[in-house]
Amino acid sequence: MTRTELRGIPQPDQSFASFMGLPAVYLRGAKKSFGEKEVLRDVSLLINKGEVVSIIGPSGAGKSTLLRCLTLLDRFDAGELAYGNVSVAKQEAAHALYDDAAMQLARMRFGIVFQNFNLFPHYTVMQNLTDAPMVVQGRQREEVEVQARELMERLGLSEHADKVPCELSGGQQQRVAIARALCMRPQIIYFDEATSALDPRLTADMHALIRELAADGMAVGIVTHEMGFAREVSDRVLFLFDGQIVEEGSPDQVMESPKDARTRDFLSRTLD
Repeated sequence: MTRTELRGIPQPDQSFASFMGLPAVYLRGAKKSFGEKEVLRDVSLLINKGEVVSIIGPSGAGKSTLLRCLTLLDRFDAGELAYGNVSVAKQEAAHALYDDAAMQLARMRFGIVFQNFNLFPHYTVMQNLTDAPMVVQGRQREEVEVQARELMERLGLSEHADKVPCELSGGQQQRVAIARALCMRPQIIYFDEATSALDPRLTADMHALIRELAADGMAVGIVTHEMGFAREVSDRVLFLFDGQIVEEGSPDQVMESPKDARTRDFLSRTLD
């Protein structure tokens, strides 16, 4: 896949502080509980510019909670979180202290593609893609629509521009969600099960797309149950178990030669 083929994908804003040597995503000592249940325990991670990091683990390990807190849909109870030089949460005594202004700024830095898509049901595909760039970022309609059409062409959505989500298949809705996130020109993009509704050809296309985004300087975080996809697309893999990262390394290291018995047990059942 060539850069020309990806011309509809916006490039990261090089003024973003993570492009001056800081991690794009920095998390240290994160904790999260719901009542008496501790869901995340002392979780730390980094995602650097141009890096693809996948988070794997069994159901109930805390992956979804981690992603919700990273994308500021929920808050960590304790820990530090920063996007580049934007310090979103600092450890204050035993708790995470959030800065509202920093949260607002951080939300402009990342995009997210959720498993359930979260498309506006009454908007067409074109409206879903162009609404936020025009309203939130104040960009001109003509510029945004050109970008949206190029993204739709790249993701096989051109003929669906005037349809609403209920007229699309699950895979098509997911591709709309991906295009919508990219239309915001994020420096960081998160995927929650990005290939779960895609056929093998489009899964391979997603792999190429993600690697191209990383090559152009975007940081990519992926939560996935699909071990083959994680292995093929990732620079690093984190294994989350019972709210803790118990293994981290290259895909080959984690999946071929895991050091932790819990990782070995999970992979033996998943990869069989």
